[in-house]
Amino acid sequence: MGGEEMSATTEQEQQNRETAIRIAEELWNKGNYEIVDEEYDPLAETHAVTEPEEIIGTQGVKDWAKKYHDAFSDFHIEVFDVIARDEFVYGRYRLTGTHDGTLESPQGDIPATNRRIDTWGMFEVRFEGGLVVEQWNSADTMEMMKQLGTLSE
Repeated sequence: MGGEEMSATTEQEQQNRETAIRIAEELWNKGNYEIVDEEYDPLAETHAVTEPEEIIGTQGVKDWAKKYHDAFSDFHIEVFDVIARDEFVYGRYRLTGTHDGTLESPQGDIPATNRRIDTWGMFEVRFEGGLVVEQWNSADTMEMMKQLGTLSE
């Protein structure tokens, strides 16, 4: 048949997958910043397309999430296709919210527009010893900026 057979998910992979989903729900949807201290290594690295520099450490992750919670009071992500392989977890998400606060941006802060956003993104999370040590996040920020009216169609 020629294809590589998918191996069964290990207990650690399943735990990492569940942790990534829990972080999405608790941190991003509920604003529970304490989960960062529970599930992230103190020196975890975050690489986000929306940020000009790497985010280092748990406080950086909290500040990054708070920036979006402050700008979108009903910020919500829904995760899809979450897959664990070795120490990595991969997934997609749908991001929605109402822009009713100032969005801090490296290109200049964006005052509330009261417009809705509905866009998508992808993430990759690397675990060591059951903790997040590195993550990558890429959202469709061009579409988000169009929806906020900061870019022409």
